[in-house]
Amino acid sequence: MKKCNDCNVEMIDNCIIEGQHPFELGVDGASEISIHIPTDEKGSFLGFKYDKVKEIKLKARICPKCGKIELYINPEDMK
Repeated sequence: MKKCNDCNVEMIDNCIIEGQHPFELGVDGASEISIHIPTDEKGSFLGFKYDKVKEIKLKARICPKCGKIELYINPEDMK
């Protein structure tokens, strides 16, 4: 576990961040936040070419003392 830089207290890992977008809702009415990392691959859909990306869901950790929140990804998800 990582320690908070401000308080030196162990942070709580694997927190899930959810948000609600007025036009794009998941089954449960909420959508998760993710990051799109560019790759060197190209794709094509109906003749339109696009750059492929790797989508990875963001996780968060929080300090139980000061409430500081940090975003991170699992490095294994990059592979």
